[in-house]
Amino acid sequence: MSSTSTISRLQELLPQLFQASEIKGDRYLRFGINKLSVLIPMGNIQESLLVSGEKITPIPKMPLSMMGLISSREAVFCVFDLGQLIGLPPLSSYLRQYHVVVLKELSSDLLIGIAVHQIQGVTRVISEEICTDEEIYSLLPKKDLPMFLKNYFKGGFQDMGEDLLILDLPTLFSQIESSHLQKESHDYILNQN
Repeated sequence: MSSTSTISRLQELLPQLFQASEIKGDRYLRFGINKLSVLIPMGNIQESLLVSGEKITPIPKMPLSMMGLISSREAVFCVFDLGQLIGLPPLSSYLRQYHVVVLKELSSDLLIGIAVHQIQGVTRVISEEICTDEEIYSLLPKKDLPMFLKNYFKGGFQDMGEDLLILDLPTLFSQIESSHLQKESHDYILNQN
């Protein structure tokens, strides 16, 4: 039996394997924080890591949401507890390992790590299915979450009955830069001199 006849036979029996199928939707990383399933566009993600707790170096006199510094791929960056940063209960400080998503702010190449409960994989979302800012109010009460959390999400959608919220990265980056990285770092440097 020749290899061409084998391929012909496979094409005949399993035509769907040989047909190019277009996968629709944009890719988002899906992860959990507290009771929420949250999405981040894959274009903003540098990498995702499972980091040993001892690899995170704490920095004194910094806000509680800043867990410390880590290094990966020849870069050093801050890691924040995302839940605590946006006003939710913090991750346990006694975990052996943390799931960290390394975000890249596209305009400045700033790397920031956010620690989350669990990285759940990649989800495709069709932009027409994303609800608007106003509709996000209807998703939050279902989870018994405070309405101020709406500021951190720019949209959401339902996947098989589960509400998924899309993290508003510009809001998150601006909060981190204004409240954590500029003032706190400046104060820390002044206190050391």
